[in-house]
Amino acid sequence: MKKLLVLMLLLCIASFSFAQTFTINGTVKNQQNEVVPFATIALHNAKDSLLIKADIATEEGIFKMANIAKGLYYLQINAVGFKSFRSSDIEVINQNIDLPSFTLLTSVQQLEEVKVVASKPLIEVKQDKIVFNIESSINATGSNALELLQKSPGVQVDKDDNVLVKGKAGVRIYIDGRPSQMSGKDLASTLRSMNSADIEAIEIITNPSAKYDAAGDLGIINIRLKKNRKIGTNGNISLGANFGITPKYNSSLNINHRDKKVNLFGSYSYNQGAWHNTTFDDQILNNTIYNKTWHGLWKDTSQSAKVGVDYYIDSKNTIGFSANGRMSDHNGGGESQTLIGKRFSSVPDSVVLYSQTSNPEKNKNLNLNLNYRFADTTGHELNVDANYGIFTSRGINYQPNRYQFYSPEIPAIERNYVSKTPTDITISSFKIDYEQPFQKGKLGYGVKWSDVTSDNTFDFFNVINNTEVRDIDRSNRFTYTERVYAGYINYNLQLNKKWDFQVGLRAENTKSLGNLTSYKHNDLDRVDTTYLNFFPSGTLSFKASDNHSFNLNYSRRINRPSYQNLNPFEYRIDELVYSKGNPFLRPELANSFKLTHVYQSKLTTSLGYWRTKFPVVGLRIPYDSSRTYFISRNLDYSEGVSLDMCITASITKWWQIYFNVSAYHNIWKANLENGLVIDNSTAALNCNGQNTFKIKNNWTIELSGWYNSPYRRIDYNSGMGMMDVGVQKKFWSDNATFKVSYSDVLGTARGGYHSRYAGIETNLRFTFEGQQLKFSFNYRFGNKEIKGARNRKSGSEDEMNRIKGG
Repeated sequence: MKKLLVLMLLLCIASFSFAQTFTINGTVKNQQNEVVPFATIALHNAKDSLLIKADIATEEGIFKMANIAKGLYYLQINAVGFKSFRSSDIEVINQNIDLPSFTLLTSVQQLEEVKVVASKPLIEVKQDKIVFNIESSINATGSNALELLQKSPGVQVDKDDNVLVKGKAGVRIYIDGRPSQMSGKDLASTLRSMNSADIEAIEIITNPSAKYDAAGDLGIINIRLKKNRKIGTNGNISLGANFGITPKYNSSLNINHRDKKVNLFGSYSYNQGAWHNTTFDDQILNNTIYNKTWHGLWKDTSQSAKVGVDYYIDSKNTIGFSANGRMSDHNGGGESQTLIGKRFSSVPDSVVLYSQTSNPEKNKNLNLNLNYRFADTTGHELNVDANYGIFTSRGINYQPNRYQFYSPEIPAIERNYVSKTPTDITISSFKIDYEQPFQKGKLGYGVKWSDVTSDNTFDFFNVINNTEVRDIDRSNRFTYTERVYAGYINYNLQLNKKWDFQVGLRAENTKSLGNLTSYKHNDLDRVDTTYLNFFPSGTLSFKASDNHSFNLNYSRRINRPSYQNLNPFEYRIDELVYSKGNPFLRPELANSFKLTHVYQSKLTTSLGYWRTKFPVVGLRIPYDSSRTYFISRNLDYSEGVSLDMCITASITKWWQIYFNVSAYHNIWKANLENGLVIDNSTAALNCNGQNTFKIKNNWTIELSGWYNSPYRRIDYNSGMGMMDVGVQKKFWSDNATFKVSYSDVLGTARGGYHSRYAGIETNLRFTFEGQQLKFSFNYRFGNKEIKGARNRKSGSEDEMNRIKGG
């Protein structure tokens, strides 16, 4: 692996000499010798004035016309507020052309206010991703990120808040271009604390290139947060409230200040609320029936903030620093009643178990990023990122249990427990990415190093006479360290006007060490693993005509287990349910193919196939004669095919529609211990759609909904869906927006699953607080002319996804 990294670094140094394409480079300035950003540049043939190529200058006033053949040309330059400029003739012979700065003269014509009215489509289908523009949806008002994922094309959220794509787990969640640092309930908690007022778009990238970390066997979902894009001092403020069973509130402030050299930016958001849910869990184990009714209440208060600065050293070099953090204080408590009795017995239920749990938890997350960027006018670009992140969680789980027997002669029994679960995770990473022209295309390569340390403690206490007594047989500490060394190379070439392709290869060497410290002996106290994987990827695109284009892509990816799922110790979820980790979990390895056809940018059809080796699933296994436990296991393999169709169209000038349907067929195969055989298949679909009606005087009405059909992994999951309606009004010169929506109009926010294996039969149904009246107000203020804070990605792009529990 070291040889591979050394070789790639040598390539970085040597490849500067490989650029062979002809380019025309220049800079646009005004009479005060100040750069003119975003001027329109048009290259014309000097003989017949035929347009050869058009481009837009950067915010530093720099432009580059690449892949220009030999010939005689001239430039036509236009910018708002300036007179049109025509250059003298430019002759391209055998080398790149570096032109002197062009000076534009100020236009003396005074224009009245010009209003440009434009809106992004709800869904954008691009070559490498699907973009769900949250700002274009009225019914996204007041929704949290987890609810918005449910509405996204091809995405599902199951009963345990796992994010699925086409009925399969394994997708990686990014937040603003960097992984979220969390998985499981902590990720779900973070997504719930993110309001739509803070989110600009959700990007679904199913086949990422070699430049991305290989984690996520179904690709990446990036939740892109709103950014201020203007020069001067400007920003926006948002206020919102949801009213369901209990009220919920949210607010956010984004502010940006930029001049020619420095860009300062910051944001703050606050969310507070409580969410209700009810679960009916009927289970049969050893001819005993357990009928559990759970009324849950999830309370959450969260704050997040981001600050940063970009310093533009000159037209080619930029250095920046950013820090973002999140604090959450939540409690996932509830009350339950479980009736316990013999199956087929005519005698009334013999035992009633009453439980009232409380799980207060405080989480803190801080990420620091230092970034350097070099970009010249010849297509060379270098990005260097150094990152440091910490995640801390302090949780306590109170579990009071009372057994009430049917016979009055038998006294009630109390069994009360407390568990304390502090978690500390630190992540360091460093990466270098470089791109340059090469053989008429673009060559990219880079290296990355990451180091993760996870420290998880599980202290279990029996409460005896109101005194907590530590149970050493059920307490442990699990530490886990992981280092990943990665390198990649990627090449993109446009063969002609119709064909282009991209091909890449990524290598990742992973070394991990897990140590379990406990009084109770465990044969799996120490697990040390090392593995090297290669991840090829490629894309071939063909533009048949203005109306038809095709895209074929392939990628191989990996899905590593979450840190806590590797902990071999068992711990108690409640009186009847335990959980246990598996240190021998293998990472999932997946190969994916997709063929896409786009017609007139309105209708997109995709046919996909994937096969995953060692997919990880959660199983519910008997613990003893009356209790069960959850554990993760690797299956032998899973595979599936999918057919997706997405249409975006305008029926009239005032009526726009969007509809997406994703149909898929999956199979799951495994021969596990104790004779448990998994041979499951499923055919299912999910769909979502939206109707937007634009009324006069800046009024808009929206009707939207989503539906997931029944599907199967290990369990049989029932279908579920919702329909929402909303209205929007813009005023104050379109700087203010007020939205009102009502979610789950038909009251269908419910789901469930059924399973029968390993001697356990389970039938679970749940409902959640879907019906809510939501209000949102947004106001934009300040200068509104030129974009500001640049969007950069950090280097910790995989590790922060895998934190679970705590």
